[in-house]
Amino acid sequence: MRKITVGTLIAAIAGVAANLVGPTGVAHAAGEWVNEVKAIPRPIEPAGMALPVTAAQVNPAHEAWAQQTFDQRMAYNVTEPVLIPVAGPRAPVADGPAVILVPGGGFLYLAIDNEGYDVAQRLNGLGVRVFILKYRTAPAPDSFEGFHRLLADRFQRGAPIQSKIDPLTFAVADTQAAIRLVRAHAKDWRVDPKRVGLLGFSAGAVTSLAAVQANLPDARPDFVGLIYGPTAGSPPPNPPPLFSAIAADDRFFNKQDLGLITGWRASGSPVEFHLYSAGGHGFASHPTGATSDAWFDQLALWLRAQGITGR
Repeated sequence: MRKITVGTLIAAIAGVAANLVGPTGVAHAAGEWVNEVKAIPRPIEPAGMALPVTAAQVNPAHEAWAQQTFDQRMAYNVTEPVLIPVAGPRAPVADGPAVILVPGGGFLYLAIDNEGYDVAQRLNGLGVRVFILKYRTAPAPDSFEGFHRLLADRFQRGAPIQSKIDPLTFAVADTQAAIRLVRAHAKDWRVDPKRVGLLGFSAGAVTSLAAVQANLPDARPDFVGLIYGPTAGSPPPNPPPLFSAIAADDRFFNKQDLGLITGWRASGSPVEFHLYSAGGHGFASHPTGATSDAWFDQLALWLRAQGITGR
């Protein structure tokens, strides 16, 4: 069985500049977005629940935050994994589904707004209990200047990542712990423990896929969404329902085949796959004028069609 590992994403990051979306919906090429990143104070976040850590990650640096000029925050040097419930304007339906959001960021940081809080606001309107997973990221220098140099090295100059740890290992462990925690507190959070899913973006999609491939009964999602993530590889036997969306001009995964999608379909499990003609990478909460802008509406329809939501 061919599995997608962190090396797949790291190789892509090292080999090509990032293509993230700016405030006007115009793609930033050649890592120009790195020049817009500024340090910000660590904000006060909604109360979350600490996740158990079975294998400690050696990282003496402190968690810190940065922000792009179009109000997209980035959390880096995350060493203490936390699951954050995101409340909507009204109480979630009783025994409703839960979605754990797994943001991307190349395992160097978490795109906490674009692929976290901004998506959570939209999911809250579907009667879904939403959680954001702050999983552990790869160690970065304990200063903004050092972190900024690291971003420039990776996303502008394509330098290889030098790390003594495999950050995917910790990200997957934190994702599995998050699934277990939601099910353990299903009654308190008004969640149906048989409708707990993952929605991962970029590196978060790599992580979500790896969690599915691990195939641990107590940490297996009941459904999974991979947004601009891997399309190659193999699912485990009897995989959960899959929603996958990616743009044809995605600069990290556009050269992958569709073996993962084909294998998932061959398993007999439901698959919804959208290959948009354009949209780049990172379109979660930033309209670009491409058909990828419709991804969330199509996800909402899929959740309803699968009986995961009732609307």
